[in-house]
Amino acid sequence: MEYKIKKSIASNIKESYSIEGEDAFQNIDIDCAEGINTVSFSDYAIEAFNSIDYTIMKDYPHSLTVKKSIIDFWKKYTDTEINYDNIVLCDGSIGALFLINKLFIENNDKVLGLAPQFPEYKMDVTMSGGIFESYKLKPENNYKFIASEFIDLINDDLKLIYLDNPNNPTGQIIPLEAIEKVLKVALDKNIVVIVDEAYGDYMNENNSAVNLVPKYENLIVTKTFSKAYGLAGLRGGYIIQNEDLTKAMKNINTPYEMSSITRVIASKVVSDHDFLEKMRKINSEMKSQLIKEYKNLNICDNGTTVSIMMVTHKNKDIDLEKEFAKLKIGVISCASFESVDKNSVRFRLPSPKYLSRIIEAFNIIDNLK
Repeated sequence: MEYKIKKSIASNIKESYSIEGEDAFQNIDIDCAEGINTVSFSDYAIEAFNSIDYTIMKDYPHSLTVKKSIIDFWKKYTDTEINYDNIVLCDGSIGALFLINKLFIENNDKVLGLAPQFPEYKMDVTMSGGIFESYKLKPENNYKFIASEFIDLINDDLKLIYLDNPNNPTGQIIPLEAIEKVLKVALDKNIVVIVDEAYGDYMNENNSAVNLVPKYENLIVTKTFSKAYGLAGLRGGYIIQNEDLTKAMKNINTPYEMSSITRVIASKVVSDHDFLEKMRKINSEMKSQLIKEYKNLNICDNGTTVSIMMVTHKNKDIDLEKEFAKLKIGVISCASFESVDKNSVRFRLPSPKYLSRIIEAFNIIDNLK
């Protein structure tokens, strides 16, 4: 049978660094690959699990407690007035991104983003029939985002702009001032800007684009509980945006995103401010011992509190993922990211107990020519 599949899907092959299968890391001792939190869990999460009334599984998820907790969290850090209509619950931030594309992308619509950047989003734009254009982060600038260069690429043909902050795979934090400059230019051209803050809980809340939601009706911020909070298996995330966007999104979203159990756990952990501070401190301490001048390795511009960073070997023929695997360390090859190659990897910080082995591995690989 010849399936009448949408042409934009049938004509493309999805590339992804996501890992499926229980034996994916069977020869790996230290996981520095997937963007999860292997360092610690919030005590709030453990307490919430232990207190769950499992009879809630028979009902569809209706509770708005998690939205109330999200509102209370941001009230502590910002002057932003967030209400229930600003929030859309999703199955992780990737579910949020796919939902946004479903709302906006039609055939040949153009989206501007970065390279390298979270490849799943770019691929979904393509599968939706859109065209993804990239501002390439330059090796000579150590892959640092330059707002003025990016803004020069914004034109009237664009429907969306996509920025991940912190950036995946580099781990760099884009200053909120730079995000606002982009938003101002985009607003004048009637372009919506998506700020994907999947790793956003690893940076100070004052730098979150959530602070700008009341000011810019063209802003969508996506968040997740999968990274810093360590709840990737629960698939919980949310969007914060203008109420008019939420109203439009209700036309295409299901009413039961985010399961009842996830809502219970997320509503508790989101208020654990001390846990986030602890995670950032641990990351800074580990990075202070890893980031240095190497002979052949380079660590690109990145935020010291962020759990990921991009590591590159000067020799372009070296498959860096395989070299780490030889030392029983799992990392993500950057071969699936635009504008970088197999001699780069996205490295996620491990539990501190493995730090000495990681330092040793960096030194061994640095001596490869």
